[in-house]
Amino acid sequence: MKWIIRIGIVTVGIPSLAIGLLVLARFRPGAGHVSSAIDINRPAADVFRWISRPELMEQWVGGISEITRVAPTDLTRLDERIGYRFRAVETDKDQTTRTILDMTVTEFVPNQRFGLQIEPLGDPATSFTEKAQYRLSEVGGTTHVEFETQTTFHGRLSRSLEPFITLASRTKFQHDLGRLKALVEAETATGIH
Repeated sequence: MKWIIRIGIVTVGIPSLAIGLLVLARFRPGAGHVSSAIDINRPAADVFRWISRPELMEQWVGGISEITRVAPTDLTRLDERIGYRFRAVETDKDQTTRTILDMTVTEFVPNQRFGLQIEPLGDPATSFTEKAQYRLSEVGGTTHVEFETQTTFHGRLSRSLEPFITLASRTKFQHDLGRLKALVEAETATGIH
């Protein structure tokens, strides 16, 4: 009789506990929130250019490719950058899943702040809204970059997996900032603009 109870605990109890903890983890403080920071040994204007130009994002944001402008296609004034939309294709690290991301500029303060709202197109089960902000501050030719994002998951699947997605995002964003630092610092060292 004890073996029946043990089998029941292993087959029903442990998986139920794991699912329950995963559901509760979605409601923890800071769910969907990621922040990261890095110091780049270049002036804020150099760093801001790499952060705010979609064609340069492809080089330092991991998994991003095929960036295309959606609207407006002609930018003549800086204040027109707010509302600027572009699309990017994000491919997972196994190169098996492609997600089209719709990105809208929500904040544009040259050399200080750049904000985006990001939403995937396609499967509602994996739908989310991400609000990302880069804040730059320069001291003595070195720029401190703070990156912060808050993601709201809408799809049932993405809400269920939020703790894992947030953890993976934290690691990815830190790697992205490391690539940004290397590219910005190398660009000026070699004289390429």
